[in-house]
Amino acid sequence: MSEFYTPPASNSNDSESSVFVFEQLLSRRFFIELVMVEEVRGTAPNLVVDVLPLVTQTDPSGAMISNTTIFNIPVFRLQRGNSAIIMNPVAGDIGMIAVCDRDNSGARANRKTSVPGSRRTHSKSDALYIGGFLNSQPTEHVEFTGSGINIKSPGIVNINGLQILPDGRLKLVDGSIVDGHLHGGITRGGAETDPLAP
Repeated sequence: MSEFYTPPASNSNDSESSVFVFEQLLSRRFFIELVMVEEVRGTAPNLVVDVLPLVTQTDPSGAMISNTTIFNIPVFRLQRGNSAIIMNPVAGDIGMIAVCDRDNSGARANRKTSVPGSRRTHSKSDALYIGGFLNSQPTEHVEFTGSGINIKSPGIVNINGLQILPDGRLKLVDGSIVDGHLHGGITRGGAETDPLAP
């Protein structure tokens, strides 16, 4: 049998033996794991992370077997066509990896239908990173409440050059601030105002 096979107890039946062997075979296959981001490199579409699995394996005595870093894992981005929500991971983020059934290196390189790069299956080398889970409360967010959309940022929110300042005031593309501005050179009636003063 496999190198991991340990004969079941003498009173085990065939069903228990089959389950044992099946579990041993699965122990060398990977599917989904909780991980922490150690490093982020590159830019889309070649953005990758190095991650460390957070749940360890144990040896027969129950002692922890330390995990090793998994390198160059592609990052999930919510995108369709040329539109995307950009929220790249940072070191320390907790997320998960979904491990593909077969070697996806050819498809990653070609970005089209490709044959498997090797015979490997359920290998962490073919993982994809999806974040995040169990992370701290954010200081900036977009929240969909069902009755409106809340946008919170500790800095400036930029919408095509229109800036929403941290105190809620608006700064226009020409540098003028909408709140607290002056209108100069006007005469009541048909005259128009000067541009907003910065």
